[in-house]
Amino acid sequence: MQKKTIGASFSTSALALTVSTALPMTGIAADLAEPYQASETQNELATTKAQADVEKTYKVDESSSIKLTQPIADTPRTITVIPATMLEDQGITSLNDALRNVAGVSTFGGGEGGGGVISASDSVSIRGFDATSNIYIDGIRDIGGYSRDMFNYEQVEVIKGASGSIDGRTNGGGSLNLSSKRAVLADFGSATGRYDNFDTARITADVNKQLSDNSAARFNIVYSDGGDVFDNGSENYETLGIAGSFFYQVSQDTDVTFDVFYMDQDNTPILGLPYVTESASEATGLPEGPIDSAYWSEYYSVDGRDYEDIETSMFTLLVNHKVNDNLSLRSQTRIGSNDKKSVIGRPWWGSDDAAGLLDASRLQSLDEENDLFVTQFDGLFTFEHDNVAHNLVIGAEYAKEELTSYDLDSNYTYTVDGVAVDTPYMDPTNPLHNIGVSGSVVRTGENDVGDASTFAIYAFDSIRIGEQYQLDVNARYDDFEIDGDACNSSGCNTGLNADATFFSYGAAFSYMPTDNGSIYISYGNSEEPPGTSLALSTSADSNALDPQEAETMELGTKWELYGGDLLLSAAIFKTTKDVEDSEKITDEDGNSSTFYYLSGEQESTGFEIGLVGKLTDNLSISANYAKLDTEITQGLDPDEIGNGLQAAPDDTATVWLSYAAMDDKLNIGGGLYYNSGETYWRQQRAYFTVDAYTTASVMASYQVTPALKVQVNIDNLFDEEYVTDYSAKGHFRPGDPRSYALYASYSF
Repeated sequence: MQKKTIGASFSTSALALTVSTALPMTGIAADLAEPYQASETQNELATTKAQADVEKTYKVDESSSIKLTQPIADTPRTITVIPATMLEDQGITSLNDALRNVAGVSTFGGGEGGGGVISASDSVSIRGFDATSNIYIDGIRDIGGYSRDMFNYEQVEVIKGASGSIDGRTNGGGSLNLSSKRAVLADFGSATGRYDNFDTARITADVNKQLSDNSAARFNIVYSDGGDVFDNGSENYETLGIAGSFFYQVSQDTDVTFDVFYMDQDNTPILGLPYVTESASEATGLPEGPIDSAYWSEYYSVDGRDYEDIETSMFTLLVNHKVNDNLSLRSQTRIGSNDKKSVIGRPWWGSDDAAGLLDASRLQSLDEENDLFVTQFDGLFTFEHDNVAHNLVIGAEYAKEELTSYDLDSNYTYTVDGVAVDTPYMDPTNPLHNIGVSGSVVRTGENDVGDASTFAIYAFDSIRIGEQYQLDVNARYDDFEIDGDACNSSGCNTGLNADATFFSYGAAFSYMPTDNGSIYISYGNSEEPPGTSLALSTSADSNALDPQEAETMELGTKWELYGGDLLLSAAIFKTTKDVEDSEKITDEDGNSSTFYYLSGEQESTGFEIGLVGKLTDNLSISANYAKLDTEITQGLDPDEIGNGLQAAPDDTATVWLSYAAMDDKLNIGGGLYYNSGETYWRQQRAYFTVDAYTTASVMASYQVTPALKVQVNIDNLFDEEYVTDYSAKGHFRPGDPRSYALYASYSF
């Protein structure tokens, strides 16, 4: 498929100074995150921040979720927020890169043992449990699988542990939420230009305009092209994103916000590089394991065939109304769609006489359409009686989601040097660059379909008892149903159904011995019914199982130090999850049947500590460490008991420091990320273990004028070689090598 162009070309010459301008003046739209706050106050805060510099800090005091009514320091959960200031300092443009700031969260959890294939889309694991379906935007479950660009988001919030009462259907490790940039009553604008040594050119713009005393509009745009990380001459990622937000203050007590989001991604990705299997090692003489880094710049697929086209759109209407000082109402409705089509080569070893060669015709193809309608209605109450104060949220949600995944056949034909071949084989040390290809992938008419509906009601009450005690209770009731079809190599099963009504709940008790500290113990559960990811099993028996339940116990403490500028948090936790298990039984006549049970159990225990905020007026820090111990504790197959969970390194740690000097004109920063290593499990054995690695990043920025800032970022400073994902089919994904990026930003 010929690559389409969605924007003007950028120069791909060696690292050149970028023209154009300014990372968005972030932090302003976040003030609208509290929908029960009076519109008059919103106006005042927005105007004040637009007229003066906001004090830089990595510490965020409030979550954007209306369900978490208390400051983060008083919320009895492990919550990590990656704010706009950190995204800016680190030069982060993608969700995957943003999450490197959160210990205990992995973004490489695909692999053959963790879902069948390595994915080019965001893949997230929290405390050892897959959270790819638990990504939210403004409190609404996001649609589809794609790589999320950060151009239209203020911050990323990660909530760990079983949180079904917050999220609905979920698997127990946690969830993450992206907070959108929204219009405010103020005037500001900015633009940014960026260029890196991977020939990635990127421009963004963020313009907010107050149209009248009671209305404003905001416009965000990104265009990015490049990303040939290993200089193979083929890999490329092109993104065009446009987002608009309109705010209208109907009265002092009522406001309306309408958001539009559109993103078009036109990519030529790679899933990975050859992993030399035992048989391939015998045939080639190459050492078993990831192929030597001397070959990482080679392209092991077919030029002109591979592509990934993704279109994502969302329309959101938010209405806030303050009834009185004790009651506010909020309504949020979203319509969204995500269409994804891709053909991506999978380096795969041949067999017999071709055991030492790579089959270039092997590929992974995808054609999916995902549609979403969600509406939420919330009432936010505050009231006090005697010495007891309540912050109560009561709400309801209705969602309609549909995913259609089209079954595909490929009819590609290949030539090598113009001569037709049945299979184009590559020497891994000297891959072919003269493969001709024609044909396409076509729909067969057999599709996986998941048509789901959810109705839920929920309540959250944070009860402050005197000055030293707080009781948090929450509950959610879900009625979930999914109908559709499912296909496998044996054919398609149609008219399948899965439905579940389930109750998620949680409670926590906090003791505040001082004004700046708390100690808490919490419990929460979550339920994951069949069809959670909008995909049904081909087995009706599997679809009929009860939801898989996860439970989390957490004992933690949080302390605000240095007058509230610094937050220290620590927690020990244990999450236990019931999981589906199956066994195949063959009768005396040789007929086999598979039976499904909720008899498996997975467990994740550990410890976390975090420190975020300002150590001095000029020195800021964000640091956290997570210790995980994960394993399968029950299962029908005794060989799997004791195995670990996918994407769950024993130890992860991250630290980032920044120092402002020369009257805040110069800002320098740097940090480290440590990973103790990852084991990839498949078929009850450890297929491959990644060694421990540490990467370093540094940055420096200088405010040339009040409007113009220049910045340089260097990631993977010491050019560490490491592996981020692995497929037992014979390929792996290495981490990015050292990168340099230059920015120029202009505010107006």
